[in-house]
Amino acid sequence: MLLYIFAAIAAVALVLERVIPVRPQPFLRRGLVTDGVYVVVNIILRVAFTGSIAIVIEDAGRGVVPAQVVAVLRDDPLWLQAIAVVVVLDLFFYWMHRAKHRFDWWWRLHEAHHSSRDLDWFSSVRVHPLEKILDRSIYLAPLLFLGVSNQALLILASLDAVVATISHANVRLRFGSLSYVFVGPEMHRLHHARASTAQRCNFGNNLSIFDWLFGTAVLPETIPEDFGLDDEAYPEGNIVRQFFYAFRPFPVERSPDSDAPLSA
Repeated sequence: MLLYIFAAIAAVALVLERVIPVRPQPFLRRGLVTDGVYVVVNIILRVAFTGSIAIVIEDAGRGVVPAQVVAVLRDDPLWLQAIAVVVVLDLFFYWMHRAKHRFDWWWRLHEAHHSSRDLDWFSSVRVHPLEKILDRSIYLAPLLFLGVSNQALLILASLDAVVATISHANVRLRFGSLSYVFVGPEMHRLHHARASTAQRCNFGNNLSIFDWLFGTAVLPETIPEDFGLDDEAYPEGNIVRQFFYAFRPFPVERSPDSDAPLSA
């Protein structure tokens, strides 16, 4: 079911990017093949994680967490489960995302996602495998406490797919007042701007409410001129080199008044 949803969303994004692009960009852009490999890798990780690692971690968690706080929403209606899982996981994502831009070791994993110089709907799949594993491990904690149904998780995954696709898409589209609730392309494009200062805002995943609540929301009027990393040495078109590039030596010195990651 989820595969059909992804396919439908991708088809809509492809059409919109051809009809109302926000900037001229070839279909066969830089890094397109690399992102295709990322899709395969992430599918393998999702299957392996869900089928084995997640079960081990969840069973271990049940052994140390009091039974009274495990699966607290298990018997609640689907609409409440769906709202709860979207809001709670978005809150986790928001603070995780801020940490990725604050702590150097985490930025080294997250920078792969920011490396696309030609932003479009397909660039949303570019995530370092270790970042993907770490994210899914952290998400097990709220899921263990919430105990929502598979239907609620399907709603979450569908919303993830829609927002991630549209917010990365090369489409002339603005959410307007909806940007005070959901992450729109105008907000997320700024987050992917090449300037590291621009990347310190708009950390939300599906919801923008935590950005507005914690003062990191910026709703720009203009479109960034450049996307990607301010690092000419980054291996744009090679997933293997991108994987190992995250483990390069850290610079020795750092500006004392900067809160940007070492490699930003």
